[in-house]
Amino acid sequence: MKKLLATVAAATMLLAAGVATAADVKGAITAVNAGARTVTIGGVTYTFPANVDMAGLAAGQTVTLTFTAANNVNTVSKVAK
Repeated sequence: MKKLLATVAAATMLLAAGVATAADVKGAITAVNAGARTVTIGGVTYTFPANVDMAGLAAGQTVTLTFTAANNVNTVSKVAK
């Protein structure tokens, strides 16, 4: 029984590790890297996929980003200026 519980617990942890979570962050942009398609807010880097527009984003600008976090990457899905 203990082996079964340990196996189920391990499988659950492995599945949960790859699950994406959605969140919003509001703050001032401290850095923009157009080449890498990233912005930094509060020391955290957010990556913009090709289908999300980065035009007009600049350091010092306050924005709200909607993003998903998966595999240590914060991928932006929406920007509100």
